[in-house]
Amino acid sequence: MKSKFLVAAVLVGALIGAWKISKEREAQPDLANTEQFISYASDQAVADAQKFDGITLDYSIDSIKNVDAVLGQVHDSYVKNPDSVQVEGVAAEYGAYVGEVIRRHEPGTYWTKDSKTMGQKIYPLHRGSSETYPIAWCAHKVINGDEDNIWTKYTVLRDDVLKAYGKKDVSKADSHSEQSSK
Repeated sequence: MKSKFLVAAVLVGALIGAWKISKEREAQPDLANTEQFISYASDQAVADAQKFDGITLDYSIDSIKNVDAVLGQVHDSYVKNPDSVQVEGVAAEYGAYVGEVIRRHEPGTYWTKDSKTMGQKIYPLHRGSSETYPIAWCAHKVINGDEDNIWTKYTVLRDDVLKAYGKKDVSKADSHSEQSSK
């Protein structure tokens, strides 16, 4: 009698375990291509910034400064206890967000999964013949703090793009970015 009860309990436990696994798999997004991955990751950054920091990320150029603030707080946690921060996940979310801000405001900018120079699954952002790596920017910000400022990296990139396209007054780049976002 006890053995029948034990077998029944094991079977019920196995069925519940299989059901839970199938439900978890249903909740995971299908990230079949680069665009889906970037979209999902950047949406997660928006949700996490609001939920955990009360910061709204709205895909404006100025919101890159908010990413710097959020990642500064993550850096503080990382310094206290490196194991408490999933650097790759945080960097993927916020790097995808920063890259999407740039892509949305700079025509001709696009993502790929792999980089010809840096390797596979790097997710570089392309403009013309150049690549930039906002996901790596964010990983470095988490690990190194303010010495790896995201806003500074963006402004250097923006100024280089403006110079490449023959715009002489790079100090007016903020107004250029604001106009292109309207």
